[in-house]
Amino acid sequence: MGKRETWIDSIKVLACTLILVGHLLQGLQRTGILVREPRLTFFIWFIYLFHVQLFFLSSGYLYAKSDRGTGLMSWLGNVGYKLVALGVPYFVFSTITWLLKNSFVDLVNIRTGHLWSFLLKSPALAQYWYLYTLFFLFLFIPNIKNSKVLMVILLGFFVLYLLSNKFVAFFIPYSMAQYGFWFVLGMIMQNMGFGNIAPKKRILFTALVFLILFTGLSSALYSYGYRATFSAWTLLLGTLACLGFTMLFKYIEASGITSSNVTVLSKYTFPVYLLHTIYAASVRTLLIYFGIRDVQLHVVLGLIAGTIGSIVTAWLFEKLVYPEFVFYPWKVIKKVKDKNASGK
Repeated sequence: MGKRETWIDSIKVLACTLILVGHLLQGLQRTGILVREPRLTFFIWFIYLFHVQLFFLSSGYLYAKSDRGTGLMSWLGNVGYKLVALGVPYFVFSTITWLLKNSFVDLVNIRTGHLWSFLLKSPALAQYWYLYTLFFLFLFIPNIKNSKVLMVILLGFFVLYLLSNKFVAFFIPYSMAQYGFWFVLGMIMQNMGFGNIAPKKRILFTALVFLILFTGLSSALYSYGYRATFSAWTLLLGTLACLGFTMLFKYIEASGITSSNVTVLSKYTFPVYLLHTIYAASVRTLLIYFGIRDVQLHVVLGLIAGTIGSIVTAWLFEKLVYPEFVFYPWKVIKKVKDKNASGK
């Protein structure tokens, strides 16, 4: 895998934070605590143009950086590896969320049906659909090292993105059509040597231009009544944002600027992603139970619960070893194997 690329840590922290904020605000809107108003509606639309896309781009980048999936046997091995690595947290936390929603109607910000449908047919009803979709991207996209071939695949996903609404009745092709573009874009970036970019000012300048264009265009479109998702415009806007943020953070990394806080936080982005809705929604429900509807208090306590609660849980599970299996199954399996081997 080579040395750690800290720009990816920054991407993960940014994307995870925005996902937490977006879910928190939507939950407050649903319960009527937060009034729907134009600026808030724009902000939610704005962040959804790029925050999840950044996660898929990073996953594709790291996939291309690895040696997994480069041949038939390697591809099969990687599919098995991802089935466990993504499947365990997906099924565990989706089931917990389903149980909570059916036990406490206002606790989790989703709708539910039968468990099998919730897990396999309509996984987008909870945020864990990302893991579900990511697995199928690993399943259907081999780790191709030829950038020209990847460009053809990227073009294919560009077309699928524009036609994604045609697949709305079938979640797997629907979600792959919507997010496969970003996954393949990340693969192309790695194969084209994005990790070796030098800290040149033109990189910073280009990043800022992309981000300014993204902000200006999205604001202008929204002000003129544009609310669409998964169109040519949203693809352009998402690309500008993703490239802008990745180039900005890569420039910062290449310049030798590091942040210990970002490094620490990036270690816990996955547990925060898995747990934040449960913790934030629990706090929201508790406050509502006691008749507390102050928006600022809900936002502050929701953010604290979603982040600190998730991080503390992950830290405790890591210390206890076996419970960490629900987050990182292969990590725990390796620890058990090493422990058994050293005990012989």
